[in-house]
Amino acid sequence: MTKIATFALFILLAVNSYAQNDSIDNPAIYAVKAEISELKNRTLECKVRDHTVFVDQPKVFGADDLGPTPPEMLAIAYGSCVVSTMQLLALQRNLTITDIFVEVEGHIDFSKALGISNTNRAGFSGLNLKIRFDSDMIKSEKESFINDVLKIGAAIDNVDNPTPVKYEITD
Repeated sequence: MTKIATFALFILLAVNSYAQNDSIDNPAIYAVKAEISELKNRTLECKVRDHTVFVDQPKVFGADDLGPTPPEMLAIAYGSCVVSTMQLLALQRNLTITDIFVEVEGHIDFSKALGISNTNRAGFSGLNLKIRFDSDMIKSEKESFINDVLKIGAAIDNVDNPTPVKYEITD
């Protein structure tokens, strides 16, 4: 079996084993459940599968600075999705890419949260990516490759396109 076919089979089996809803007919569906609870001051404990991540605010905001802020986690999620999707696409296409580095930058205007102005959005006004990697590809091939990456990454899609969110208040 080729490396790509083996990897695809591995992914399908792994995703299927993590699916939390037996009624899902598509084995490529990956169910995600994150649990976030308040610890102390403004520190949050976030759990997903067997992993725990702490989210906090900077000390200048009256918190303990024990972890990244939610927008910083979003930048981390976006950048890490770019890297992991690059790795997956390179494997699928049998390309050799190494030394991947992605930098994600953006600015947030707290005017809305502070009740100063409703003019600007509450989140990032935009994200700027700097992507560096080594490969045999020429610049135009690298650009095409990155354009393909930006079309298929899950977290990338959630940021680049509106994602419906429903909520319910539970007791």
